[in-house]
Amino acid sequence: METVIDLDISPQEPVLVLNGLLETDTNAQIIISHSVGAFSSAVPSFINDANVLLYKNDELIGISLLPDLENLVYVNYLDDSQNVDSLAMYYYKSDYKAEKNQNYRIEVNHSDYPSISAETYIPDDISLYNIDMDTTTHEEEIGFTFSFDDNASQQNYYRLKLFSSCKKEWENDDGDTEEWNFRGFTRFMSNDPSFPSGIPFEGYTFEGDNVVFTDALFNGQQKTITLDVISDLKYVDCDTIFIEFSTFSDDTYSYYNSLGDHSEKGELGLFGGEVIPVFTNVENGLGILISANTQQVYLKPLLE
Repeated sequence: METVIDLDISPQEPVLVLNGLLETDTNAQIIISHSVGAFSSAVPSFINDANVLLYKNDELIGISLLPDLENLVYVNYLDDSQNVDSLAMYYYKSDYKAEKNQNYRIEVNHSDYPSISAETYIPDDISLYNIDMDTTTHEEEIGFTFSFDDNASQQNYYRLKLFSSCKKEWENDDGDTEEWNFRGFTRFMSNDPSFPSGIPFEGYTFEGDNVVFTDALFNGQQKTITLDVISDLKYVDCDTIFIEFSTFSDDTYSYYNSLGDHSEKGELGLFGGEVIPVFTNVENGLGILISANTQQVYLKPLLE
């Protein structure tokens, strides 16, 4: 026996969707698309004729951001069958690079949709010091340690990445020289209590190529972070290594935090799931405008 219930659901009007990141070392780039209803079979698509304006401290900056229709951007998503698919999008771009300690607002206008806006703040620099590298204690392990001072007057949010460019050469059994190269963000391990912790692996509670964390456990104090990198590539094989250390606004952290909860707790399993909305700071629309003050501290300078 089954009961069939007919639901009369009014169609949902599409709204503008803004997704973008403002960083201190990158030109402004924003994607503008439109939403689709929860019960619609349509997919979002890029909008190429919107008027996109960038404001700093409520003052308009130069000309509008313009769409770059020569360079595709593929945005991944899960379809109804939970398979990964992608949407072809483009960036609205500007030559402007955001500055620290500034408020930014983006307004988007289009004749077919209600206007939307989003605002974010880029924090001040954070100085890293007491930077130390241990390349001798363990043969296949590089240890990195550094410190910084947390600002006690506000809650702070951080992201850490480690980048390396390395090359290893060896002679095989036939006497030929073989080569292996790596260039990109590098996985690291740590037992730092401020990092998200998982099941201990090889004696570490965290492993990944980037980590987002708050100052909840060290507000207003000196913070020292210790990382280990385990790799067949040794320090001498690398021509450059640097730490990418970013400070976030609170809306940026809220987005990352809610996105993680949505991914972990929002799946509908055997016993159901919990609906976790993803944070948005876009008024009258959807999406997110996030910001970061990103600094690169070279542990081994690039060899020209």
